[in-house]
Amino acid sequence: MLRLLYRDEHVVVVDKPAGILTVPGRGGGSEALVAQVREQAPGAMAVHRLDRNTSGAVIFALGREAHRALNSAFEARRAEKTYLALVRGDVAAPRRITLPLADTRRGGMRVAEPGDKAGQPATTLVAPRERFGNYTLCDCIPKTGRTHQIRVHLSAIGHPLAVDPRYGEARPLHIGDLWSGAPDPDTIVLERTPLHAASLRVPHPRKGGWLLVESPLADDMARCLDLLRAARRES
Repeated sequence: MLRLLYRDEHVVVVDKPAGILTVPGRGGGSEALVAQVREQAPGAMAVHRLDRNTSGAVIFALGREAHRALNSAFEARRAEKTYLALVRGDVAAPRRITLPLADTRRGGMRVAEPGDKAGQPATTLVAPRERFGNYTLCDCIPKTGRTHQIRVHLSAIGHPLAVDPRYGEARPLHIGDLWSGAPDPDTIVLERTPLHAASLRVPHPRKGGWLLVESPLADDMARCLDLLRAARRES
């Protein structure tokens, strides 16, 4: 069931589950999130996208004027997005990552070498929120909007997402990976890239002022944190 985080006559913000596209891909799109949103808000138009396996807050415009205003805010980098990421390793201190990125032939991104004309400026702020030794829950704020930016930047500094088939390790997380003393250690607890759009702050397109919407952490990531905290208490 679609979960609305906010709605008025100009915008609607929904909680995107992992595993679904925001807008249709090349193969069509009845499974896309926008189709579900339009069942409750006919004419809703996507303003930005999240990767298929990223969960969290997505804003849609209701009406062309709202759509133009929100697009302008995103293009001018006035939209402020904070993601929660579960990464491998111990991120001990905040980092400002300014590595330029370039497209790859397979639809991904790579860190551009110095002098590479294909490189585009990219900046991500990363700060540890909760540290567990082998894993860290981080706040990630992209100051630019490159494809896969957070994932590539995290991998580049040696802290890829806990599961990331493209830029890190593809193997899903099992309960025993997070808490060795837990029952059923071979049970899979996380199979997707653990990246969650936790908050979105944008200028309201019609009312003035700022609109801040937060999304509760997705269940699979919350379960991982429960296990990591239990392991920490046990140690």
